[in-house]
Amino acid sequence: MSLVSFGSKPLSSLNPKAKCSAWLGHRRRSMKRIGWSFHFCWLLIISATSGCTTYDRETFLKSHSLTKFMADRPQAGKLLRQHAALEQWLAAEWDRPIEDYRIFWSDEQPTASPMAEHAANTSHRLIVIRVSTGLAPVDQLLALAYEICNAQGRHEFVALSAQAAAGKISRDQFIHGKCLVEYAALLRLKEKFPKLLALSSAEVAATPLYRTLLQVPVGGFQDYQSWRGATPAYVHDQALYGLEFDQIVKKGQSSTPKPE
Repeated sequence: MSLVSFGSKPLSSLNPKAKCSAWLGHRRRSMKRIGWSFHFCWLLIISATSGCTTYDRETFLKSHSLTKFMADRPQAGKLLRQHAALEQWLAAEWDRPIEDYRIFWSDEQPTASPMAEHAANTSHRLIVIRVSTGLAPVDQLLALAYEICNAQGRHEFVALSAQAAAGKISRDQFIHGKCLVEYAALLRLKEKFPKLLALSSAEVAATPLYRTLLQVPVGGFQDYQSWRGATPAYVHDQALYGLEFDQIVKKGQSSTPKPE
């Protein structure tokens, strides 16, 4: 789920099945883009080290860090520097390992969401984050923070996929589980972000993502479902997760040896 989807209109007029097909295509292209970005930067690092062919993962991460985000997005970077506590929190969360994965920044536009996204590359144990340049500076920071929090739920997402592949959970349980993980990320973000970057009423009115975050219910998942349940975006997300479950099950079945 992209941050905007918890209170927005659907991303397009496609039906859910077509949307899922497009989304899966976006994810495959996103994985390729991560690989291209990774290998291109690897070559640059090799060239810069006078013939040294040992790839330094930390060098790559430093060149694609929160600092690089601030340089690529100067207005958002300036705003972040004006809120030292927020910058410190984001930096700490950015650098916190997600199992053996690490986050890196890409200034490319999101492919699977119009606002922001994160995607993992399992070969290199990296998670890329992309944020749309079309967002206001405040919402760029908020979208970045959400994707960090959501990426930190990787263990739960992977566990759900493994249970689905093993036939241990139903389609509805898979959908429910994904929504629970994302709701937890939203609650964490809502508890932190507005305290670290407070806005006036007029400023909130001009920032769609920030405004929507303030409306997220904190009373429990049922309240959240009731709040989001009637929105086309929530129906869209659930349809995508259901089709994602179908893909996982189908892949698991195709890899299971047939009895002779």
